Amino acid sequence: MTNPIEFDLRIGKQKPYSAQGAPCPFCHPDTLTHILEKRSDMIWLMNKYPVFHETWPTVLVETAQHDSDISLYSREKLHEVIAFGLEKWKETAARPEFKSVLYFRNFGPRSGGSQRHPHSQIIGLYHYDYKDNIFPENFLGPLIHEDEDCYVTLSDYPVCCMAEFNVMLKKDGHTEHFADAIQQVVRFVLHDFPIPCDSYNLFFYYIRGHVRVKIFPRYTASPLYMGYRITQVADSENRSHMLEILHSERYFAD
Repeated sequence: MTNPIEFDLRIGKQKPYSAQGAPCPFCHPDTLTHILEKRSDMIWLMNKYPVFHETWPTVLVETAQHDSDISLYSREKLHEVIAFGLEKWKETAARPEFKSVLYFRNFGPRSGGSQRHPHSQIIGLYHYDYKDNIFPENFLGPLIHEDEDCYVTLSDYPVCCMAEFNVMLKKDGHTEHFADAIQQVVRFVLHDFPIPCDSYNLFFYYIRGHVRVKIFPRYTASPLYMGYRITQVADSENRSHMLEILHSERYFAD
């Protein structure tokens, strides 16, 4: 069993929340501080609200457009955002003081994020290895799509969500097709998932020499998982229906 990370409630209650009508700090880049790097309209900076103890928390503001999202990005913007995020994640992971580095993204009211403005987080963990809780089997399942750069699956053994989609970047694969596949799955989650969905998470992993990402549709957490850590998968009929849609011309038809 791994030890939990402490969450500082004193700092957490100071955070501005979009859902409560707080002004968006990312819409006013001239007021941002502790900036690490700027590239086009993207900004990588230290998180002003370091709620997790024993971490090095950063935020990557992806665009100046407050109401945009990965599902809405042009291909050029999508490729730029994913490439920049992967670059900064790998750069941070190369630092010897971190045991592991998280890279993830929240979107929507049920995703656990505080800001609507498109952003992701890169967090260095000094004493915690996220891979202790993740197994290669969590990425196995029916093949949805494969090309020369990446492939997409639906998890048979999810980490926690009833329908987790995985995109794996192949060795020496180009990140453009990897980003395109992520965008297609996100669009499916928001527009064609069997249960209406307005929220999702992206979680990036480096497992067995490969970059992988999980796309989670987000709802109120299952009591089975919250209380007992019992994961669920969608029933076979709906899994087949999802795969059928994802294999259609709308998404991944070959």
